[in-house]
This record gives sequence, C-alpha cells and structure tokens, in this order.
Amino acid sequence: MRSGAGDKGPMDYALRVLSRRRVSSGGLRGLLSRKGFPDTESESCIAKLREWGYLDDQGYARDVLHAVSSKCPVGRRRAAFELRKRSIDPEMARAAVDETYEGLSEEALAREAAHKYLIGRKTGSLKEKERERLARWLQRRGFGYESIRSALSSLGQGDPE
Repeated sequence: MRSGAGDKGPMDYALRVLSRRRVSSGGLRGLLSRKGFPDTESESCIAKLREWGYLDDQGYARDVLHAVSSKCPVGRRRAAFELRKRSIDPEMARAAVDETYEGLSEEALAREAAHKYLIGRKTGSLKEKERERLARWLQRRGFGYESIRSALSSLGQGDPE
C-alpha cells in the first residue's frame, strides 16, 4: 500500500499512463493495483477519468478491432481475444464484436485473408504442406473450421486435415 506525503496518488500515475497510450478501465485498474494503490482510490480515480472522457472503453474497443483487422481480416474469436487481452469488460467486448461483424460473412473474411496471405506467393495449386500452413494461419487469425474450409475451397484447395 502506498502512503506518505511524498507519494503521488493514483490520478498522477493514471494520467502519466494515459499520456503515453490508451488503455481500458480494466487495464488501468490492473496497472493501479500492481502499483499498490488501494482499490477504493483506484476506483474513484477511474470514475473521475471516465467522467472527464479520458477513459472510453467502447471507443477503445472499436479502435482495437479496427487496428487488429486493418491489414488483414480476423475472425470473431480473434477479435474477442484481442479485447479480452486488453481487459475490456466481457459484455462490452461482445457488443463491440457483434457491432463490428454485423452483416459480415466470416467465410468471406476468411477468403479475403487467404488471398492476402497468398499475395506474392506462387499461384496455382498449393502443396499439402502449404495448404495446412494456410489453414493453421487462418485458425490463428480466429476463423472457424467452416470458414477455413470455405476459404480453401474458393482457392480450389479442398478440406484442411
């Protein structure tokens, strides 16, 4: 626990963190806890930062999802994982993922990702090892089996094993 006249409070620490990067309320709560600030002080600090508009978990979640999928699409599972990793509230994360993926076909996103993966690589039929490598890469990007199967089929590659 922190105490003493020379110690800076949680607000000073939180503002210093926010001046360098954006974090979620949950992420900031964890940082304050690791620094040893009492929970009551941390919660009042977080409430004040929300009131001032310095913490906006919904906006942060949208920005994270945009950044994660800006170069190459990701599946819903990967999107949800990225938000959980940044300590976004699970309900808010689910809502942000639903909003982002509303009207989008995961199969179409997987096909787009597969095409981007293959840019610059030789065209034509992939060998079994290359096809399996692509399927694993799509799986790491958060796509499910059906989406991966659809993407490989659109490339004329068949089912992944």
